[in-house]
Amino acid sequence: MSNAPITAKEGTGGDGAETMPAGKAEGDIFRHLPAWLVPAVPAVALGLALFHLYTGAFGALPNIQQRAPHVGLCLVLALLLFPPARSLTRARLALAVDGLLIAAVLATCGWVVLEYDRIMSIGFFPTATDTWLGVALTLILLEVSRRVVGWLFPMLAVAFLAYAYFGPLMPGSWAHRGLSLELISEVLYSTDRGIWGLVTGVSATVIAMFVIFGGILLKTGGGQTFMDLALYLSGRFTGGGAKVATVASSLFGTVSGSAAANVATTGTFTISMMRKLGYRRSFAGAVEAVASSGGQIMPPIMGAGAFIMAELLGVPYMEVALAATIPAILYFTSCFAAIHFEARRCDYGVIDKADIPRPRDFLHWRRSLPVFGPLALLIGFLVMGYTPATGAFWATSALMVSYLVLGNEEALAHRLRILVDGLVLAGRGLVTVAILIACSQIILAMIAGTGVGVKFSALIISLGQEHLLLSLLLAMGIAMVLGMGLPTSAAYILAAAVVAPALVRLELLPMQAHLFVFYFAILSGITPPLCATVFIAAAMAEASWLKTALLSLRLALAAFIVPFLLVYHPELILVGDPMSIALAAVTGFVGTVALAASTIGWLVGPAGWPLRAALAASAAALIWPGMQSDVLGLALLAGCFALQLRNGRLGAPMAIPSSKGTRDIK
Repeated sequence: MSNAPITAKEGTGGDGAETMPAGKAEGDIFRHLPAWLVPAVPAVALGLALFHLYTGAFGALPNIQQRAPHVGLCLVLALLLFPPARSLTRARLALAVDGLLIAAVLATCGWVVLEYDRIMSIGFFPTATDTWLGVALTLILLEVSRRVVGWLFPMLAVAFLAYAYFGPLMPGSWAHRGLSLELISEVLYSTDRGIWGLVTGVSATVIAMFVIFGGILLKTGGGQTFMDLALYLSGRFTGGGAKVATVASSLFGTVSGSAAANVATTGTFTISMMRKLGYRRSFAGAVEAVASSGGQIMPPIMGAGAFIMAELLGVPYMEVALAATIPAILYFTSCFAAIHFEARRCDYGVIDKADIPRPRDFLHWRRSLPVFGPLALLIGFLVMGYTPATGAFWATSALMVSYLVLGNEEALAHRLRILVDGLVLAGRGLVTVAILIACSQIILAMIAGTGVGVKFSALIISLGQEHLLLSLLLAMGIAMVLGMGLPTSAAYILAAAVVAPALVRLELLPMQAHLFVFYFAILSGITPPLCATVFIAAAMAEASWLKTALLSLRLALAAFIVPFLLVYHPELILVGDPMSIALAAVTGFVGTVALAASTIGWLVGPAGWPLRAALAASAAALIWPGMQSDVLGLALLAGCFALQLRNGRLGAPMAIPSSKGTRDIK
């Protein structure tokens, strides 16, 4: 378990970063800090956000000079937010140690900024000072990672460091020549291949600007507008509460890009609403966990992972967003269908009409323009080929100006305070994602330096030469194991380094390989035993995490097929002629619905095991490439549908209590 700051959650601005709940004073939230130090938290967070706004306006600094202040300020903020241990939250010794660590962070990060020209010069040779500053920063980064996300991730980094150092002692083919302490420190600290590497660069430019955009959007009412829109679109239908959670999470998730952020923000409302409608606690938590996980693959923004993918692939971000569009629709189609069938099976009710907002209220121009105008501007910049960081900066600027001009009727000073709060929220939201990415760069550098990634790739390729499906299953397993207990961006970075190159060598398109890995990095968050997204949702629903996890797998089972569809149907990532793309999209759409019906046991009425088997066979035929299999799948599905209609089961619920009388089962 991580030593999280003692706080409840209102929302997040990045991969799992927590924000302050409304109505709580800073001194109450950070009671592990002395009163005189409490104002330092918003001050550092605001400084971090302003630094990124400045570089967004006038251009990013040279690589290390941009990345070192980004990582350094995030480390300082994390040391203020996260005490070393709960038992030491009020100990003076702990504060003294953190003070020394903050001084060390400022010294190590400041040193590379000041010595940039020397470090980047041809023939650079690190001094003893460089070496020991690198060791110090690496140890601090590992300790802060432990505080932020727990032991798992930093221990994984330590394991790779140990493997790099003790390489000659490793058994068999896993042995290598070994890296000295000086070389490890040089790579991690004095080059742009270690802590200051490519992915940290994405965090220090693109991700930072989008987190700032999301933080201000949330503070200025965008989250409530998304929620009202979801209520209006889905609340009147069967299982309306669960469908509202799905729509709201997809809308909010495309901005936040974090499953933890989605659960913590939209779950506060949707889980409570589902509970009031009589939904089982575990079902309410499962719906929110599955929907929130999918928010990270929802264009146009898709969160941190998509920006990292674009950088790793060396393609414009819009190319990633376009390729992910049909798969995202398939993901949410499968989830929506499973939720609908489960709601029909359990006879869950709809939301009262009085609780559904009117479009003239939430789409009033004074309220909607500051939300949808900047989003439209952002998409326009991306379509015109501008960099994501540039688009995010101008969208953020437009959001702030429009809120000041068109915002609520409060005084201008109050609106200015709201914007400052949004910047502070964004600064704090950057902490987790920036530290995880910097720590993951340690692992990436050791993978590259030792060649261990090549060994994993060889294992996958050896299977794939004869059976592609076996290689895909192994790649899926590796991606999910690497991703368990980690936020999506960190999970994707590791899996992309180990798995994606092997899939590309098996003649998959690079976009196919990376989207395959990306999906399973996301789905690892709802897969036991270390299903972080489920833990949060279950806690908010006061449900058993295991029951919630099993229900999540049931609701998302069809979504686990989508990555395989991308491999066998490249048309789904817009490769091929329009007719082939349309046909693959339609058959994929119908196939995921059929699989969801088979999983839940409901089509237009209760489905027994023989009918569920036929539905599963229909889904498999539709998913398998080829016109003949598609025709067979459609015929099977039509037969199942006709059989249920003939038996007069249309709309007949099973013998389960209605939503009005449902006992609240954990």
